[in-house]
Amino acid sequence: MKIFKNKTRLDFQYIVIEIALVTIGILIAIAIDNWNSDRLTQIEVDDYLLEIHSEIEGGINYQNRAIKRFESMSNSLIRVMKIIERNDTDSIPYLKNIIWPIGTTWPINYELPILEEFIDRDYLNILQDDSLKQALKRYNRIKENAKNMAQFNQTQYLDKVESFINKNIEYLEIMPSNVFDEMNVNNNPRVKTDFKKLFNDLEFWNVLTLKTETFLIELGRVRFDKRRFELIEKNLNRYLKTKD
Repeated sequence: MKIFKNKTRLDFQYIVIEIALVTIGILIAIAIDNWNSDRLTQIEVDDYLLEIHSEIEGGINYQNRAIKRFESMSNSLIRVMKIIERNDTDSIPYLKNIIWPIGTTWPINYELPILEEFIDRDYLNILQDDSLKQALKRYNRIKENAKNMAQFNQTQYLDKVESFINKNIEYLEIMPSNVFDEMNVNNNPRVKTDFKKLFNDLEFWNVLTLKTETFLIELGRVRFDKRRFELIEKNLNRYLKTKD
């Protein structure tokens, strides 16, 4: 009877040991699987960041072109304002050559599909680099602000600028158009813009002022966005160097 009890105790111990070994084996397998899964995810994150770096560089180049454009257009309209301020009607021929930005809109649109996919997949939360994470988080706000500014610009143009131009300015007098040049279409021979009258037109002055102000606001915003993009680029460069 005593021998039977000892055997039963030993069998139970063996069972416990076997269960423990199996459990440990399962836990080790799970740990290895999790480690491998985390490793593969980290590799994918790093691959994304490498491509995002190229997107950010392209975005900065886009911003540089936009800054030059807004600087040029706002400077042209400021010169127009100065001519009108001085009542310098002798400069009307020059004014006609530089006032064309009043009839345009140049919205800023950011489309960085790889970065947007990275954010949508919640990979930001995998990043251990807080500086890079915070810099990348700002992208959605930058894009949304640019979209809102573009909508404001378009509404302003349609509601205030375009309607005034249609009623008071012969479009081809102020807007260079290669399309019409190729078709040998010139300014309307019977209708001319009375620029001298516009010098004393309050609505024209207000439209010109609003349009100039909008370009200057857009210029300031793009410069601000560029600093944000440069911060992202700086953090990406630092992060990617650690992966070489």
